[in-house]
Amino acid sequence: MPSIRCRRRTKAGLCATWVALASVQAGANEPAARESPVRAHLGYERIRLPGDEGLGLVGGSVLFPVADRWWAGLGVYGAATGQRGGLFVGGVELLREWTLPWGFEFGTGLYAGGGGGAAAPVGGGLMLRGALSLSRDLGPMRAGLTWSHVRFPSGDIGSSQWGVLLSWQRPFRYFDVDAAGQHQPAGNATGLGFRRIVGTVGRYALRGSDTRHIGTVGGRAEWAAASHGGFTGIEAAAAASGGAAGYMEILGTAGWRVTPWAALPQLALEGRASIGLGGGGGVPTEGGGIGKLLAGLSFDWGHGWRSGLEAGVLRGLGSPLRARTAQLWLAMDLEPHPASGGATISRNEWSVTVQRQTRTQRHSGPTRALDTIGMKLNRYVTDHIYLSAQAHSAFAGGAGAHSIGLIGAGAATRPTAGLRLGSELLVGAAGGGGVASGGGAIAQALGWVGWPVSRDSELRFGAGAVRSLRGGELRSPVLELTWTRALGLGGH
Repeated sequence: MPSIRCRRRTKAGLCATWVALASVQAGANEPAARESPVRAHLGYERIRLPGDEGLGLVGGSVLFPVADRWWAGLGVYGAATGQRGGLFVGGVELLREWTLPWGFEFGTGLYAGGGGGAAAPVGGGLMLRGALSLSRDLGPMRAGLTWSHVRFPSGDIGSSQWGVLLSWQRPFRYFDVDAAGQHQPAGNATGLGFRRIVGTVGRYALRGSDTRHIGTVGGRAEWAAASHGGFTGIEAAAAASGGAAGYMEILGTAGWRVTPWAALPQLALEGRASIGLGGGGGVPTEGGGIGKLLAGLSFDWGHGWRSGLEAGVLRGLGSPLRARTAQLWLAMDLEPHPASGGATISRNEWSVTVQRQTRTQRHSGPTRALDTIGMKLNRYVTDHIYLSAQAHSAFAGGAGAHSIGLIGAGAATRPTAGLRLGSELLVGAAGGGGVASGGGAIAQALGWVGWPVSRDSELRFGAGAVRSLRGGELRSPVLELTWTRALGLGGH
């Protein structure tokens, strides 16, 4: 609201009344924030592979309500114990729950996704998982038991087992997509609560008998990312060079940032620790558990931008993996600080997509079509320009271990009642499944046309091409079918 000053000849009482009325009017014109619950699930189960080989599988999902007692969302599963570190599967999940006496809940769930890795017998990569769960409140979260059946229909994995489950629920705060571009009222963070997104370029110098230098590209999302103090987040990266195409990691991270120099408050010291899952590309993670310790410097460039350089060590958890690591990163604030009084609401798009690479070159044999399932997150920085982060995993085409991570930018026409046009250019990393992606670095260009399904959702068809950037033979047309949901989230 613009400032209001009283002239000297105005009575104080009338001025106070005028200011109060103006404040009420400004508040009435501000877009109203909406809230919906969002639920996060984290589970563990031990599946059996052929030859009675055991594999500990960790699964994480984020679910949104779609009807009474129905939830749907995205999930990722990865190897955590055994000898198949680097096996990852990404896909979609549907859950139905029933309330039972004494605070218990009974659930039935179905998951479908694509992925693989670590030479596991996953066939084309399609994974189906049906599950039953029984859970109960334990303070701020729910805990329970699961019984599930995991099957790769085109592979050799079919296993039934018991598991454990933790889940917690929090409000998901957002605005109608029509509010994009309007002033954002001060308040709690919107969406999943991330306040900063980070793009990373890193390098691992392996130690021991394997002395490869592996280049990675990836991203990180941070909660409570102020100029000083603690922060937490999640990060992911994939190999783009160094002969480790197919390596991928997903980790949770926590760190501390301090600004010790009063004369230069933009410069900060940082320390960070991460733990999670990684593997593939011949990197010796065995069961898949890895951890990292890093320290470095960062600089605040203003207007919500910060960059940094950090170095540290990587260790396998229960494996011989040892490496030195260095990383360069660039961060953009997603949300204004609560004390800033708000900013501008941005348009954001969450998408589920199916892609077909029509002619994918393999290391051996002829070219074949390759089908992937993926997810996209688009954030608009102007009315027409958006930034995009994407992840795709194969589910058909005989390349079950093939995964793709991409970042880039796109341009689109304004949303209207008719067709909408857009295009995007992305770079990233891909590997696994016998696909001839060279060192792993790839680029993808795509054009798309969108049809409105509702006021905030679209069905899109896209066409383009993907190719390797570093010595690989991957060159293929790409066809894409995408469902997109748009909403307004906090800007800066």
